[in-house]
Amino acid sequence: MLQIKENPLTFVGAEHGPAEEPFAWVPSVIEFIGRARRTIIVSMMVCVALAILYLVLVTPKFDATTQVLIDLRQSELFRQQSSPTDSQVLNSLVESQVEILRSDATALAAVNALGAATVEAELAQEGSILSPGNLIALLVSPDAPKDARQVRLALAERLMKMTTVRRVGITNLIEITVRSTSPDRSARLADALADAFIAGQLEAKYETTRRGGIWLQTRLQELREQATAADRAVQKFKADRNIIDTDKGLMSERQVGDLNANLIVAQSKTAEAKARYDRINDILKSDVRDGAVAEVAQNPVIVRLRQQYLDTAKREADIASKYGSSHIAAVNARAEMAEIERSLRGELTRIAEIYKSDYEVARAGETALKRQLDRLIAEAGTNNQARVELRSLESSSQTYRALYENFLQKYTQAVQDQSFPISEARVVAAAQPPLRKSAPKSTLILLAAIVASLAVGMVLSFIGELIRRGVRSVTAVEQVTGLPCIAVIPTVGQRRTRWQRLADLVGVTNVKPARAVMRDSVARPHAATADEMHRIKFTLDRRVLKDGACSVIGIVSAISGEGKTTLASNLAHYLARSGRRALLLDWDLRHPLLSRSLVPEAEVGLIEALSKATTSGLQALEAGGGHLHILPTVVTGHVEHTAELLTGGVNQQLMAVFRKQYDVIIVDLPPMADFIDTRAADNMIDAYLLVVRYDYADRNVIRDCLAQDKFDAKRAIGAVLNRVSRRQHEMRASRISRYLPWRDSYSSRYAIGGDTGA
Repeated sequence: MLQIKENPLTFVGAEHGPAEEPFAWVPSVIEFIGRARRTIIVSMMVCVALAILYLVLVTPKFDATTQVLIDLRQSELFRQQSSPTDSQVLNSLVESQVEILRSDATALAAVNALGAATVEAELAQEGSILSPGNLIALLVSPDAPKDARQVRLALAERLMKMTTVRRVGITNLIEITVRSTSPDRSARLADALADAFIAGQLEAKYETTRRGGIWLQTRLQELREQATAADRAVQKFKADRNIIDTDKGLMSERQVGDLNANLIVAQSKTAEAKARYDRINDILKSDVRDGAVAEVAQNPVIVRLRQQYLDTAKREADIASKYGSSHIAAVNARAEMAEIERSLRGELTRIAEIYKSDYEVARAGETALKRQLDRLIAEAGTNNQARVELRSLESSSQTYRALYENFLQKYTQAVQDQSFPISEARVVAAAQPPLRKSAPKSTLILLAAIVASLAVGMVLSFIGELIRRGVRSVTAVEQVTGLPCIAVIPTVGQRRTRWQRLADLVGVTNVKPARAVMRDSVARPHAATADEMHRIKFTLDRRVLKDGACSVIGIVSAISGEGKTTLASNLAHYLARSGRRALLLDWDLRHPLLSRSLVPEAEVGLIEALSKATTSGLQALEAGGGHLHILPTVVTGHVEHTAELLTGGVNQQLMAVFRKQYDVIIVDLPPMADFIDTRAADNMIDAYLLVVRYDYADRNVIRDCLAQDKFDAKRAIGAVLNRVSRRQHEMRASRISRYLPWRDSYSSRYAIGGDTGA
């Protein structure tokens, strides 16, 4: 069993885990793309060809666009009420108009405006056999319309399929785009849809206004009757309750106000009369000579009497001062003064009676006004209860009247709006016949075909990667075999035919390699094969080849066709050219391709040597001046018991002789998966080289060969990845930046041949 030992080498900083190289996945991706390039190219050619075929067969389409503006200010010039200006309301309004334009009703109106026969003739010229609509129609085969209405509906539906309606950003502009096979037809149909939309807006507005007017007219009649009935109820209630209205209110209220004012005046007059009467009484009770009231001062009789009294008093005083108070003249004067005083009192008494009479009259008038006011106040209390119901009736009457006037105003406005042929929508830019086609877009289709082909190619390649189980990288070789990959050999040799490649795919690998391929490492010392042989030699020098001892190197592979024969030949030639005595042994007794390729003229070889115990079959080979011999295998039929021949004593004696004569022996062993010869001859092999062909043998087959102990894997010094494509080998070899400029000229510089490998 194969036991994989861990690498004993340790590096500084290894305890921190392996440092991941940035973009380490890029080489793997590049390798994958390189492997998938043929699939991608084929898929690209197919997709581009299909795209070109589609562009050739499909009918060109032309787009004509009409722009319609939804302008609410246009109709506000003739309206008393302004339209809503809220942004959300306006946005929803424009979106609603877009949906109306997308409806079948607009398309049906356009069909009716243009005429069903005209539209049918126009649309009959539309379509291509490659269009999805026509393909579906051919598959479904719907029944033809039966009547004129169904025909118009079908035409409208087809017209809407040709039409695209969209809002331009967040503006109020709406674009109507019609796509058809004719530029003029596209423009004509787009304009017809715009005209039908505007006409539909006007018709909808007229119909809405008309219906509203009819309803308002009916409602106005009802409100008029209700308002009239309410007015009659108010007037009847006033008549029944004897409620009379004046300019300043109800009659009873006005009378109360007037009486109250008159009462105040009467009370003032009464108080004034009483005050005069009381004053005159006070004068009568005191000295009448000095009493003063307004009428006393203005009475000529009293004024004359007071003057006489004053004159008499003065005369009496003069007489008394001259003759004494007892003089007769003084006595007469005092008697005259007493008489005058009695006359004054009598006059004042007469005035007091007049004041008393005035006072009595004023008091009687005041009393009458009070009684009348009390009566009206009592009546007003009764009327106030009736006024509560009156106010309710008047409120109902006013409400009906206000409703009537409001509806009358709306009805008048509706009648006016109905007569205005103005719509919120108007055509900003009429459709013009386009100058170039809109579909199919050749550049876009070709780009899409290229992108699709890349995607298809990548997907198919990825599926192929999943299906194929071959080894395609150094890492994969080391993971599958558990051995270090010590060399990567590119494909060399002449270009192989398709039939030869097909034979490789089906497992027929009996194609004889060319002689030049078998010695490519010495024929072209600067080629990649020689470089890889040097790598193998360096490993052999360190691990196997010792000075003074012969080493037997077995070249093995899991299945046939992996290039082990070519590798064995090139390695032997290279070792011989490097100064070592080398011997090539062809132990593949069933299919000795090594012998047939290098010495096809040989007549004796290993079979004869084993039967006669002689080395006469050895033949020298040209190895650039080196010492190289080959013991070929010449078979003319089927060889039986090959394992016994290889493990027999004669063969062991021959190997002992060869070990003394040569420094290194390269043995081409048969495939491990098919035969047990490799395991049978294991005791005569010092080291093995496992050859793994690039993307050829199944990984599970290789694992089975290692797991089933087909050879002593402990003596395997490494694996060789063989027949790697030249491009991938150059990419791998050019990772050092100073070699990048040589990448493109690598083959021509070192004269590498075709892509058929060893």
